[in-house]
Amino acid sequence: MSSKRRDPRLSPALTRAVRLFIAGSSLFSQRVADKLGLHPTDMQFLNLLDLLGPMTPGALAQCSGLSSGGVTVVLDRLETAGYVRRSSHPSDRRSLLVGIIPAHHKKVMANYDLVQKQFEGVLAGFSDEELETILRFFTAANATRPSALQDREKANSL
Repeated sequence: MSSKRRDPRLSPALTRAVRLFIAGSSLFSQRVADKLGLHPTDMQFLNLLDLLGPMTPGALAQCSGLSSGGVTVVLDRLETAGYVRRSSHPSDRRSLLVGIIPAHHKKVMANYDLVQKQFEGVLAGFSDEELETILRFFTAANATRPSALQDREKANSL
């Protein structure tokens, strides 16, 4: 960290920019959920399963902060709509794994193609060094998430 005195406008400006980004992302996700007949929480569960891979309902509860009953409601909706499948856990016959059904996941992701292209266009305007700084920022910010989510992400990055 630099020993220079920080510009007092930077932190509030960055906080505002992040909040606007999150609001825009959440509202866009809501529109996609509405289009697909899903709930915004359903979309985030699909996002977690896409990013972190198949997991148990208990791990989804820990990552999301929902009760086991809340997770069951979300998984029932997603399974009924054909987006996820519950299957026997290969190393623990007492538990289940929840995974995305690829064909339906493509239907979800098609709604994000334009946003992904726009995002890649934004990234193209930054140097590798700047992107490393942005990545370091988000890595540090994500480290404040529930530990179950951090543990899951660490396991997937090994």
